[in-house]
Amino acid sequence: MQISFCLPDTHSANLLLFASEEFKRRSAINKENRAKLKIVHTLGARSFQRARALLVKKSESDEISPALLYKKTHTNKDGMWTSEDARKNFEKKEALQLQHESEGKSYTEVEIFAEVLGTKAGYVRGLGRSIQSVGSSSSVSSVDLSRRLEGPDYRLRRLELDN
Repeated sequence: MQISFCLPDTHSANLLLFASEEFKRRSAINKENRAKLKIVHTLGARSFQRARALLVKKSESDEISPALLYKKTHTNKDGMWTSEDARKNFEKKEALQLQHESEGKSYTEVEIFAEVLGTKAGYVRGLGRSIQSVGSSSSVSSVDLSRRLEGPDYRLRRLELDN
C-alpha cells in the first residue's frame, strides 16, 4: 500500500523505518508522553512567535495581548477550550487581574500570566518564547518579562517576524 504523503522513491525506505524496532520504541515513548500532557495547544508544529505574528497580521494591529494569544492558541476553531485546565488557567488569570485592579495594584498581563502559568527556562509557559525574560535563569522575575516586552530588542524581533 502506498503512503499518500510519500514520494514513490522514498516509499520503501519509509516502510523499513516504520517497521524498525527503534521507531516503534520511540513512537511508544512519544505516545505515552503526549498522554501525560494536561494542557495542549492548537499550533501543531507552529511556534508561538509565528502564531503571534500571524495574529498581528490578521488583526492589522501592532500588538496582540498575551490573553488573546493564549486564548487563540488554546481553543479550537469552534471556540472550545482544548482542555479544562487551559480554561481554568485563563479564568484564574482573569480573576487575578480583577483582584489586582480592585486592590489598586498595577501588574501587566505578562506578570499575571507568569504568576498563573509559571515560567520555564526564562519564558512564560503557554505563551512561548515570544515572551521571555532577559536572564538565562528560569527563576527570573515576571517584572523582567514585562520589561523585555517593552524593550527595543522585542520590537525589532517582532518586525523581523513580520517580514
